[in-house]
Amino acid sequence: MLRTGLFTLIAALCAVLLPATADAAPAPGVRASYANPVRSDGHVDAAATIDRLRTMNANTYAFLVQNETDWHELETFLPEAQTAGLTVWTYLVPPSECPGGTSCAEYLPYKKDYTAWAKAIGALSQRYPVLKAWAIDDFNHNLSFFTATYTRQIRDAGRAVQPGLEFYPVVYSDAITTSFVDNYGGVIDSLIMPFRDDPQRNTLWTGGVSAQLDTLITRLAAKNRKLILMVYASTLSATTVTPDVAYVRAVTAVGMQYTAAGKIAGVIQYALPLTPGRPQKSDESFAHTGNGGLVFTVQAKTATKAGDFAAASTTIRLDEGSSSCRMVLWHSDDRAATSPAGYHFKQAQVGGTQVWQRDVATEDTDWYTSAPIDLTSRLTGGSATLTLRLYEAKAVADYEVVARFDDVSLTGCHVANADFEAVGGWTFSRGNGVVNVGQHIYDPAYSTSVLAAVGALYAA
Repeated sequence: MLRTGLFTLIAALCAVLLPATADAAPAPGVRASYANPVRSDGHVDAAATIDRLRTMNANTYAFLVQNETDWHELETFLPEAQTAGLTVWTYLVPPSECPGGTSCAEYLPYKKDYTAWAKAIGALSQRYPVLKAWAIDDFNHNLSFFTATYTRQIRDAGRAVQPGLEFYPVVYSDAITTSFVDNYGGVIDSLIMPFRDDPQRNTLWTGGVSAQLDTLITRLAAKNRKLILMVYASTLSATTVTPDVAYVRAVTAVGMQYTAAGKIAGVIQYALPLTPGRPQKSDESFAHTGNGGLVFTVQAKTATKAGDFAAASTTIRLDEGSSSCRMVLWHSDDRAATSPAGYHFKQAQVGGTQVWQRDVATEDTDWYTSAPIDLTSRLTGGSATLTLRLYEAKAVADYEVVARFDDVSLTGCHVANADFEAVGGWTFSRGNGVVNVGQHIYDPAYSTSVLAAVGALYAA
């Protein structure tokens, strides 16, 4: 067994260290971060950024080129990356994201000429061989521009200058169809897939990562391609809850398991803030007290059906020597009392029986307490399942809401993690997926905490 383990370790190290062939996906073991470098006087601090990446145990950095000075900043970053042995990717934006609009007139120096961008990246790669690949963001939103023929052209242009230079488009899971793989699989080297719980857009629910990866791995295998999982470590646009450390840790952990098994090429963090001590982008806490709270959401422009729900469950138990159990709930939501009534309901169930509910339109946006609820008769053998949930009483096409629970106050009984200040003690479920649930812990030193969490997983 010892010899087998040693051979496995050697094989894994070879997979990470040996360069990929010209037509192969990158070797398993990508541990990357994208954008959000350390800056000094408005400029990228290459040494400090690389130091933080080393602390995170990252072996790859995707350098975002978007603003006027970014190309020059990349040229000054590469020498230090070369000395450090840090793999670098150039990360470009597509026409839909160009500064100044889709003409890309302000996207310097090569504007909308991605053939010229590819050649220039190839030339930089010749000077600094740690520059091994380039990527284009939101690629699938620009397929009318990036046709399969044009994609082959720009990929080949870079390789004509630097053979083996790889190309990784950013493609969301719902766009990685069989048709996409058939058309583009032969003109890319791998792809970056951001996980956002498609078709539900959020950074709260993590339960679907494995199923999504399994489906896409099978599709990409038809063209002998692998994906790189992108984890949102900063705010995903048009979402109501920012990712917290536990969210990033959970998604990254799945990605690293799949990477270790050789099923995907690796993991990249989306805009993980490398500057130490930064709070989360939004300073809003979803907690009544402390930093942790239970959060339920329905996104804007999302249709729900009657009976849809999301739930958080735990076990409630009598205290030793107690013969009664009472509960008071702290609850809140972001809908005013003038909001439409009869749609979203905050509920509590014990032993499968509803013991409390409140329409989100009943009160305003402050925190409120329920009246004391006697649960004694709902316990069996001194315990029962307590479920807090957001329930859709009627279908609605577009009715955004964020509902919260915190500080479950119990007399004569107890639950684990009643104040949601730690991870664990609750299980989450949802019906139909459009109502989401999760625990969120605000971190005033988020950048330091999330880097440490990712670093531990990358080291493993």
